[in-house]
Amino acid sequence: MTTWGLVMVDGAASEFERELLSAALVGWSAMPADGVRRLVGLAAAVGRLDELVAAPGLLSHVDPPVLLLALHSAGEQGRVWAAVLSAAGLPAAGVSVTGQGDRLRIAMSGFGAVDADAWAAGWGHGSVIDPVWSTAPPAFCAPLRGHTGCVRAMAAVPLPDGSMLLASGSQDRTVRLWDPGTGEPVGAPLTGHHNWVHAVAAVPSPDGRTLLASGSGDGTVGFWDPGTGEPVGAPLHTGPVEAVAAVSLPGGPMLLASGSFDCTVRLWDPGTDEPVGTPLTGHSRGVAAVAAASLADGRTLLASGSWDGTVRLWDPGTGEPVGVPLTGHSGGVRSVVAVSLPDGRTLLASGSQDYTVRLWDPSTGEPAGAPLTGHTDWVAAVAAVPLPDGRTLLASGSGDGTVRLWDPSTGEPIGAPLTGHPGEVVAVAAVPLMGGSMLLAAGSGDGTVWLWDPAIDDQVGLPLTGHAGGVAAVAAVPLPGGSMLLASGSRDHTVRLWDPSTGEPIGAPLTGHPGEVVAVAAVPLADGRTLLASGSGDGTVRFWDLSTGEPAGVPLTGHTGGVTAVAAVPLPGGSMLLASGSRDHTVRLWDPSTGEPIGTPLTGHTGEVVAVAAVPLPGGSMLLASGSRDHTVRLWDPSTGELVGVPLTGHTDGVTAVAAVPLPDGRTLLASGGQDYTVRLWDPATSEQLGHTETPGEVYALSLLPDGHLAVGYGSQVAVMRLSAGRTAHVMACWG
Repeated sequence: MTTWGLVMVDGAASEFERELLSAALVGWSAMPADGVRRLVGLAAAVGRLDELVAAPGLLSHVDPPVLLLALHSAGEQGRVWAAVLSAAGLPAAGVSVTGQGDRLRIAMSGFGAVDADAWAAGWGHGSVIDPVWSTAPPAFCAPLRGHTGCVRAMAAVPLPDGSMLLASGSQDRTVRLWDPGTGEPVGAPLTGHHNWVHAVAAVPSPDGRTLLASGSGDGTVGFWDPGTGEPVGAPLHTGPVEAVAAVSLPGGPMLLASGSFDCTVRLWDPGTDEPVGTPLTGHSRGVAAVAAASLADGRTLLASGSWDGTVRLWDPGTGEPVGVPLTGHSGGVRSVVAVSLPDGRTLLASGSQDYTVRLWDPSTGEPAGAPLTGHTDWVAAVAAVPLPDGRTLLASGSGDGTVRLWDPSTGEPIGAPLTGHPGEVVAVAAVPLMGGSMLLAAGSGDGTVWLWDPAIDDQVGLPLTGHAGGVAAVAAVPLPGGSMLLASGSRDHTVRLWDPSTGEPIGAPLTGHPGEVVAVAAVPLADGRTLLASGSGDGTVRFWDLSTGEPAGVPLTGHTGGVTAVAAVPLPGGSMLLASGSRDHTVRLWDPSTGEPIGTPLTGHTGEVVAVAAVPLPGGSMLLASGSRDHTVRLWDPSTGELVGVPLTGHTDGVTAVAAVPLPDGRTLLASGGQDYTVRLWDPATSEQLGHTETPGEVYALSLLPDGHLAVGYGSQVAVMRLSAGRTAHVMACWG
């Protein structure tokens, strides 16, 4: 009897099966995919799922979708483990056992349901730093990876055998098909478009097939056979296409509607590829969304949303407008969708650049209730989500990185926003599965697709949310009286302040930079005040008064490229400098009390300087460390501007963060983080590397907290780490 042939009766496992499980935990490597599914179920039933997932070989050899799907079917603990693995970016090819342990420790520190310390004991202690907590977000399933550009559109595509595919269109100019149940890609990418794919839609054809239509910025609409991935017919349209939708006429043929930047809506016969009637005109700007709406009286209307801020209704049978334009949005309408209510009515929902969703009664042209508010950025996508219990929810995806669910009958939000995307959510779609269940798919500006279960509350762990863009920098900010804030700079052009003990935001965002904020630092002054410095892609450094949230002085200018790093540098005599690193490959020093430059730029790096930090040495002297995309760290004497020693080498990609890490005896290490997914520790006195820890994402920020812990920003997440107890003796010996 093979291990993968195990069968449980009523969810229970016999003693013999328990013994087989113990053997399988050691010698399972030849097990096929179906055996892995059975093994996960058995491990969950006997309470040994943690032990199974902790087997290093499992993460090295099992196909990721197979393992994640099996875990989702293994009860609540299995779902938690699936979320942990997704947050850790595992399973992943080429990651060593030590690297897997590093990534999982960081991810698990964001999940209260997992005993990270007990689990980590089985992996040994090879890391130089250990996580304390992190904001690693859970997800219903692993992201579907494959697109190399932003996912702009998605649609469910039924096949003749009753199964369902998920289609996604991307800025990488391709359309991809996915199995929504497993997350696996189906076939090769559909290629042929010469610009972004803005829209995809399933279109039933007269011969009984369902075709897939794709609209692109290259001015064409393409048809595809989803069963074969082959194009069908010649491309359509004459201007950049932003939206497509199938329109079923009562008792008549199925048409395809397309909306274009040429301000028109066109109707097509998908069976002949010929236009039907003349273009529908009236919008004063490009058409970004189209949707069909079936009314209770049997009519079918076509709705179009435009960058002119209006929604228009049309009779697709005649091409004539119906009523007057629907007005109320103060920004462009990015998306429209019909939403059927339990009482038989159909509403029309529109999402806009004004951060709102509006509901309309298409039979009267009147708004249905007040605007739906809550998003903090433009609403790029709306979708109707039918649930197995007969309800229909409305989903909205936004540039603020969240998906929100609404009750269209009342306009009230349902649950908390669905978070986890490190980038803007630009597409949402309902995906029905066999058996009647429903998933919600969301596409993000980070090039991934995520799946959620809208029927349940599946939140595990709470990230620090508020930024509408990736977190690029974090820094501890001391206040009078001994309290401490955590500052974060973001690609949404703002700086935010947080209470690090609770994760709550403090005050309103600090705004003023017209570019991404990629660096923040606290700067103590001689008069007792502490300013906050921020560096931006706009090429400037700004100071902020934390007591008022207002700018302090004028922006500091001089760099010829974006400012990517700032740091306070105390000198032995008690004075303070501010160091800034730039894309112009240089480091500059400033007097923060006057805003004047000190000396000439520090040159030597052959790539962008994206990190700077002060490094105190025994005896009271001070070094300045700079990290660059040339893969090196350099040390400088800030008093003279001279290079100290040789460049520190070891990173295999750009160095994007540096920070000083004090030891209990008063001496200091240097930590560096890179795009190679590592944090490395160095002895700045000898230039020796002491070890490294692997993270689930590229490290873009490091900051020392007052309790001696190190805040690490990887991707758009934050983790707090401490020097590993298992490595402290070795590190101290290196200093001896």
